[in-house]
Amino acid sequence: MRGSDETSGSLFSYVDLEGRIPVRHLLRKIRQVVNEALASLDADFEALYTDFGRPSIAPERLIRASLIQILFLVRSERQLMEQLQYNLLFRWFVGLGIDDAVWVPTRVHEEPRPAADDGDVAAAVMAAILAHRKVAPLLSDDHFSVDGTLVKAWASMKSFQPKVEGTPPDNTGPGDPPTPNAATEDQPEDQPEETRSETAPMPRPTRQNHNAEVDFKGG
Repeated sequence: MRGSDETSGSLFSYVDLEGRIPVRHLLRKIRQVVNEALASLDADFEALYTDFGRPSIAPERLIRASLIQILFLVRSERQLMEQLQYNLLFRWFVGLGIDDAVWVPTRVHEEPRPAADDGDVAAAVMAAILAHRKVAPLLSDDHFSVDGTLVKAWASMKSFQPKVEGTPPDNTGPGDPPTPNAATEDQPEDQPEETRSETAPMPRPTRQNHNAEVDFKGG
């Protein structure tokens, strides 16, 4: 029998967010580590607030929301609040129930900032996560890994400098364009410079070619 496509609202909600998240989802392990790290900093969070006044947004939820924003590359807090309206995975990770109201973006940006973005607290949270029993064995003081393609993609154009003339192209990749002085089959090396520039003018450099012809100046 064909099912109905009609939608009817329900008076009560019986959605269990915990049961909606797959058992093997990677965020389960991340959330466990983060929750245990935050629990160890309960006294530090308590010292940041007074005993009177309007209750603030829980700093633990703010930190988990910031982690979600980083992990899923959400561009702004306003977009994060929008995602929290309908994304059950985000709600579960942050700690919001299915019927809990999402925070107003202006309140997230202004009111809780002194507590959530305090430098000492941020450093303590990171230290607690790195010292976790499941994270510490993954760390090493001898070496670290970096994705060179991401470094090259994220680098600002101000961090680039031209190659020194005469240096061999050691880092030239298989897809990099040839250098301007390189000879081609249509341009013999013994061809005069004047004739070469008239018969085969160099193409205008594109951004991709420009990036391929410079070296990253690391520090």
